[in-house]
Amino acid sequence: MEILKKFTRRHVSASMIIGSIILLLFILIGIFGMQIAPHDPQEMYFEHLKEKPSLTFLLGTDRFGRDVLSRVIVGTRTTLAIAFFSTSLAIIIGIIVGAVSAYFGGWVDNLMMRGNDIFMSFPSLIFAMLVVGVLGPSVVNGAIAIGIIYAPRVARVIRSSALGIVPLEYIDAARVRGESSFYIIFREILPNLWPTIIVEGSIRLGYAILLSASLSYVGLGQPPPTPDWGLMASSERGYMFMTPWPVFAPCIAIVISVIGVNLLGEGLKEFLLAKGSRRKEVVPL
Repeated sequence: MEILKKFTRRHVSASMIIGSIILLLFILIGIFGMQIAPHDPQEMYFEHLKEKPSLTFLLGTDRFGRDVLSRVIVGTRTTLAIAFFSTSLAIIIGIIVGAVSAYFGGWVDNLMMRGNDIFMSFPSLIFAMLVVGVLGPSVVNGAIAIGIIYAPRVARVIRSSALGIVPLEYIDAARVRGESSFYIIFREILPNLWPTIIVEGSIRLGYAILLSASLSYVGLGQPPPTPDWGLMASSERGYMFMTPWPVFAPCIAIVISVIGVNLLGEGLKEFLLAKGSRRKEVVPL
C-alpha cells in the first residue's frame, strides 16, 4: 500500500499501474508461452475430445482434443507480435506525414491531409481484408495492413499537436540559423511530440489487437492449426453451445488485453498532463 501511495503522489494513477501489470503479464506470456504452456498446443488427445475444464485441462479441450489453455497461452505471441509491429509502423508513418504536413502547411498540408482523409474513409476491417486478401494471409502482411489503416489516424493527431509547435519562437530561430527542414522537424518539433506519440501509440495498440483478432476470425490471419485467438474463436463457434470454453477463453484473453492497454493509455495521459501542468506552475517569489 505504501508503494501505491508513493506512486499516487507522483501522479501515477491506479489505472496506469494496473494497465502496466496486465500488459507486462501478456508480454511475458507471449515470450515464454511455449515454456509455461501445460501441454503441446498442437497435440490432439483423442480420448479427451470436447472435454470440460478439469485439473488435467484447466480450460477444457476443443473438438480435436487440443488443450485450450495451452493454445490461448501460445497464441498470445502471434496476436501481440502483430499488434506491436503494426502499431510501430502506424506511428512511424503517422509521425512523418503529420509532422511534415504541419511544418510546411499550404498546399503540402492540403494535399497530404486530403489523401489522409481518403484512407480514413474506408472501414478498418474491410480495408484490412482488402490488403491482406491482395498480399496473402501471414503475420507480416496482417501487421502491414493494420499499420497502413491506423497510420492516417495517427497522422491527424500528430499534425494537430505539431501545429501548436511550428509557430513558436525557437522554430523561427532554427530557420534563421539556416537549419534544414529535416533537422527542424526531427530535432526541434519531434522531441516535443513524445507525450502525444506515447498516448496515441497505447490507444492504437488496443485497436490493433482487436483488428488482428478480427482478421483471424474471418480467416485472413494465421492458417490453422496455428494457435491464434481469433482463429480459435472462429473455428470453434459452431460448437459453442455444446462446448463454450474453446470460444470464450480466447475472447476473454482479447478483452483483458485490450482493457489493460486502454487502462495504461488512460493512465499515461493523466500522468503526462499532470507532469505538464507542474512544469507550467509559476513559483511565487
